[in-house]
Amino acid sequence: MSGAADERDRIRIAMDRILTGRPERSNGALTIVALAIEAAVPRNALTPLHLDLKDEFYAKVKERGQPTDTETRLRNQVVRLKEYATRTKPSSNNSGPMSKG
Repeated sequence: MSGAADERDRIRIAMDRILTGRPERSNGALTIVALAIEAAVPRNALTPLHLDLKDEFYAKVKERGQPTDTETRLRNQVVRLKEYATRTKPSSNNSGPMSKG
């Protein structure tokens, strides 16, 4: 079996393990990084070399109807930043250093 074919097989097997909640090498996150770790391939094997498998993985993640770990983390960060902005927003009582009067 050629190196590329073996790599593709490992990626597909890793994809199945992650999507069924049985990761062996990675943390099981629904990300390309975790998929590469799970398949024991360099991350760049998924981006320029096997784009079809990367797209297939993301399509299967989307079919599950669950956000990816990255999306969840980013959404949580947006909530925290909005809360922080609300807490630190200057009041509009015109008593700050920028008031005219």
